[in-house]
Amino acid sequence: MPKQVFKLENFHGGLNSSADPRDILDSEASDVIDVMFDEVGTVRTIGSVVAHGNADEQLDNTGASTSGQVPGAGLFYFSHDRLGASDKAGGAAQTGDEYLALYDDSDAQIWIYSLADDDWDDDTNAANNGAIDFLGKSTSAAARPSFTAIDGAVRVSTGEFGKYDSGTDINMGSHLLITATALTVDDGTAFVVGNYIKIDDEILFVSEIATHVLTVVRGMFGTIDAQHNNNTSIYILNMNRWYGYVNNNFFQTTAGTAEYATAKWYNEAQHLRSFDELGIALALDDSSAASPDATALVENKIIVSYWLADDGFWSGAYWIGLTPVYIGGQEGPLSTVGTVPLQLNEQILNVQLYVCHPDIDSATVATHPLKDDRIIGVNLYTKAFTSDEWYLLQKFDLTKGGEHGWVEYNDGQTATGFWTDGSAALADPSSLDSYEKTAAVVTVTPGTALGTGRKGIVRVSGFRVSPLYANIDLNSTSAQNTTLSVVNPAPGAKSTFVLEVLDENYDVLYTTQVEKDIADSGASPPEYPEGGGYGSEAGGSS
Repeated sequence: MPKQVFKLENFHGGLNSSADPRDILDSEASDVIDVMFDEVGTVRTIGSVVAHGNADEQLDNTGASTSGQVPGAGLFYFSHDRLGASDKAGGAAQTGDEYLALYDDSDAQIWIYSLADDDWDDDTNAANNGAIDFLGKSTSAAARPSFTAIDGAVRVSTGEFGKYDSGTDINMGSHLLITATALTVDDGTAFVVGNYIKIDDEILFVSEIATHVLTVVRGMFGTIDAQHNNNTSIYILNMNRWYGYVNNNFFQTTAGTAEYATAKWYNEAQHLRSFDELGIALALDDSSAASPDATALVENKIIVSYWLADDGFWSGAYWIGLTPVYIGGQEGPLSTVGTVPLQLNEQILNVQLYVCHPDIDSATVATHPLKDDRIIGVNLYTKAFTSDEWYLLQKFDLTKGGEHGWVEYNDGQTATGFWTDGSAALADPSSLDSYEKTAAVVTVTPGTALGTGRKGIVRVSGFRVSPLYANIDLNSTSAQNTTLSVVNPAPGAKSTFVLEVLDENYDVLYTTQVEKDIADSGASPPEYPEGGGYGSEAGGSS
């Protein structure tokens, strides 16, 4: 039987969700999404079109023109919990807003309309003042920007993949050496910090600009450092952009005070850069005798302070590497610290992290010292000299730090942060009989105060239940006595007990050993429940 056409002309019955879809009138619908039937014979979208002035006028308000807009691109809707996206406001309330993003072909900027304000960016008609700017851009031809919004941020691409001519060349007098990081160009105004540029087949990152001299990081994105002739053309790569709200309190002290707080809409390259790309200097500092001094404390630098302790399991040559951790837990590429590996021989490796900023002696950091407000942490890796595999050794949270937070440090505090002339001692237990439950006093004397708010731990090994821990004040120079409940070990002359003083990250600051004669009591070794704790038959505390 040939197919028959059944024509529906009336829709004004509207939505009928109470009846079975098979038992509704021809003029009714069982399910609809974002449409209405308020006009007979018409199905149309919910809402209405409201003219906010002439279309050309609206484009003029942003600097955009109708001729430069590419159909199907350059316009995007998104919503956000924060106000202020239209003018990069800081401290924006979490009452929510809806936005339109519009590409401005006259200066390659993205302007944003706020529904709450019913207006575009507050800085309308100002050059290069859109909410989102492209570092790689072309205004000579219409772009095809594409957008996506996820995890509280908008990401946008120009749609102009590849490169465009900056209009300026190398001006080195001869050529750019393979090892050079200072690139002189004809016109430095053609570039901005953050540009990725291409010379021949090499990609470079622009970290600083001083008039016509660019400070560059060589060999980006797997390209090879190469020599480039004078007067060679320089191209700028189009890079995707990230736009979102950043609200963090960085470098919180033990009192909960943030050394650097940020609450703002933030526009940055989507690409997660390494510390090398960001222009952050990385250095190793042997802090076995003193902490980093004034010569080491320079802006935009991370210092990995280290010292070694005996009786460890590290033997061989090891490299240290750092990665920046961005909002969302993503890591940037790894950068190697130092030019030579660390040499260890059955030792313990201890590390502390120093993050330097321009106002080293200031209590308040003016800008993020790692140059990207999205960076919320640093991960430290290590690998053997002959290996290609890196292993995660330590995570540093830039917002909270460790258990005791971050501590301010300046060039006058080289005697803090490490152990110099302190001591630790273990008195004889009340009983020296084997397997006896008794008490022993451990005494720790820091000698030199290690800094305000510094808290540490003393760890005692050698007893039947071992190790045992006690808290100490690392900023006190007085002798600190702690009584430990212990169980003596097996009988033996010159039984060895190890005392270690640890910092907040369990780094070993000081180690000493003592020997004691444990008499044979004739008692059998005590038995403890498997998986249980010391102090009760059931395994819990009593």
